[in-house]
Amino acid sequence: PLEGLPTLGGRARRSLWMLLVPVVLYGAAPFVANRIEPRVLGVPFLLAWIIGATVVSPVAIWLVARFDPAYRTGAVEPVPADEGGA
Repeated sequence: PLEGLPTLGGRARRSLWMLLVPVVLYGAAPFVANRIEPRVLGVPFLLAWIIGATVVSPVAIWLVARFDPAYRTGAVEPVPADEGGA
């Protein structure tokens, strides 16, 4: 069923590395932002950090989709379930 659909032809998808941005932001929070002072707009710094990471994450994911050659060409990403096996 995947015949005739566009493929990537072995091109690298380096933009997927940008998906590490949200992981690093959330993962670094306890080490970098685990303090109450300074307050940002009246909230503790840790909460401000998490709110910032929550705002930045969808933007990073959107950018990954825009720069991904598979997304731009409409290429299929076959999954083992597509093979029609048992």
